[in-house]
Amino acid sequence: MDRLEIALWETDRHAAALGEALADWDAAPPEGLLQVESNPALRRLTDQLLFRFLKLQDALGERLVPATLAALLEPDADRPMLDKLNRLDRLGYVRLDDWLQWRDLRNRLSHEYPEQTEVRWATLKAAVRASKDLLSTYARWRDLLARKL
Repeated sequence: MDRLEIALWETDRHAAALGEALADWDAAPPEGLLQVESNPALRRLTDQLLFRFLKLQDALGERLVPATLAALLEPDADRPMLDKLNRLDRLGYVRLDDWLQWRDLRNRLSHEYPEQTEVRWATLKAAVRASKDLLSTYARWRDLLARKL
């Protein structure tokens, strides 16, 4: 397997699991954080959703960004990540603004404050929306790769 195949294999796995978790979430969306925290099945679903959101981001950033640029014969080895993302934005693979919002959300998810229930619920709902956007971006990315390679 080459670098791109390995990156796609990993991202496909996380995308599939995230898509399944989102389908389960959308089938019976919780009404609030208390419902999530008091229901073991919803807690597990939420954990899966957040875990796969983070893992898909990691797979895209650590594996697919450099593999895509290499497959497109774009020089990237010495460039900072922001430059790589700017190039992929210009090529239509990912919107830099979206990426930066996902990274900000990732940081917010890592800092939970028990007394801020409304903030935690809002962050969780934002993660659900962002997960859908991330999956959509990945689907478009994969389609572009299939057409260009």
